[in-house]
This record gives sequence, structure tokens and C-alpha cells, in this order.
Amino acid sequence: MKNTSYLFLLVLSLFACQKEDIKQPVFINPEIMHLTYQDSLKFEVEGENWSVYIQTPVHIIYPEFTQENGQLTILLTPKEGVIEGSAYVTLHHEEQHFNFPIYLKNQGSEIQLEDLRSPKTVNTDSSMVQQQILYAFDQSGNLTEVKEGSYFQENYLELSPKTGIFKGITGTAVSSYYVDPGTVKEIPLSYSVDQMNQTLTIKAGPLLDQFQNTVANGTLVIFLVEKEGKTTRLEAVVQEAYSQLTFPLYRAKNANVTAKIAHISSSTLTLSQP
Repeated sequence: MKNTSYLFLLVLSLFACQKEDIKQPVFINPEIMHLTYQDSLKFEVEGENWSVYIQTPVHIIYPEFTQENGQLTILLTPKEGVIEGSAYVTLHHEEQHFNFPIYLKNQGSEIQLEDLRSPKTVNTDSSMVQQQILYAFDQSGNLTEVKEGSYFQENYLELSPKTGIFKGITGTAVSSYYVDPGTVKEIPLSYSVDQMNQTLTIKAGPLLDQFQNTVANGTLVIFLVEKEGKTTRLEAVVQEAYSQLTFPLYRAKNANVTAKIAHISSSTLTLSQP
């Protein structure tokens, strides 16, 4: 009997030592959307020593908060910025956690327009009209409206056929783009003789596209040299609008030469010594 009484008292003391669960906080202002840097989250809570964090889809925010007269106020002023969208605010008290869904929206964030082109590089053989897509991000990386109700703005830009690197304009969304020369329009051929060195030089050029831009350096030029029924293929590249080959004079005598770039061919040039 004595042992039974002792066990009964022990059980009672264990129940007496257990802490009661704290009541769930009451969300005072559960709005559809909460604006960062402007709104605050308010809860009715019991007890002290609460901790708070906000879980977004990509990071955890540990906001500043105050507690006074049974009300806990969370300030939505995170220094690192906020990725907008659905989130959870979690109130933590000892071993208990209480989760409340919220939706975060940045208020008054500065935005920067970005420019997408298709493509960034064009040549004068293709259309000189570029499609431009403008979109905007705020300082925290959120995609924002370019104008009310629209997240993208589409423009079509008419480009000049002048070749060059056209850099973006500071303070605007216009990004850099590039215009390359197109295919050569025609291939003029000429030659010159160096009697002192007994050599003959064939020159192709000036090599220009349809808008009088110089064909790109490094463009392959194929020279076909026909002599006595035998054709020899030789290659050279364009440098500063010209491409050339030099032969010993005896090999060039009475040869016929044509030049090709892609599908464009020159007229035939007959080599003869003066």
C-alpha cells in the first residue's frame, strides 16, 4: 500500500512538472498581400521569448520585431531584399512552431529595363530589322511590370547596314549589337609584275558587299589557276578588302585565273608578260 501511494504521488508530480502548450498566436492583419518596407505583420501572442523568421521559396529572412502588451509586430524591412511571392512567417516559442501563409510584394522598388535581341549579331545579307524584347527586374531580382498589366514590351528596330560594333546607350535599355558585312557583290581581279624579283602578283579586290562594306578579314578566297589544261586550286584570305597571291613569273605565263568567294565568281583573268 505504501509503494502504491508513492507511485501515485510520483505520477502526479510528473504531470505537474509538464508545461502547458502555449495557445496559437492570432494573426491580426492577414491581408491578401503584404508590402515590404511599408507593412508590418501583427500577432496576438502569449508569453515571452518568441523568435521569428520568414521562409520564401529561395531564402530565409530574419526580420526585426517587437513585442509589447501581448502583441508581436514584425517589420518587413529586410536589408537583403525580397523575392516576391508566396512565403510563410513562422513564430517559434520553445518547442512550438506556428506557420502562417503570406504573400510578399516589394513596394516602390527601382527597376532596370533589360534588352533582349534576336539575334545580337546580324550581317547585311539578312534582314536589318531586329526584334527587341524589353523586360524589367527590380533590385531584388523580381520580374516586374514594364507597364501596367504587361511584363514584356516588344519592339522592332530598323538597323543601318553600316558595319560596326554599336554599344548600348547608358541610362537606357538599348544594349550592344553588331552588324557584320555580307557576301561580296563582285570580285575584281588584277595583276602586277615585279621584273626585278621575277614574280607576278594576282590581287582580288576591293572586296565589298552590296552596301559597300569591306568583306570581313579572314574570308576565304579560292583562286583557280588554269594552265595548259591543268587547273590548280590555291587559297588565300581577305585582309583589308584585298586578297592576293604571288607566283614565280615563269609559272604564271599565259595562265588563266578566276577567283571565288562562296557562290560568287570573278571573270577570268589571262596572265601575260609585258
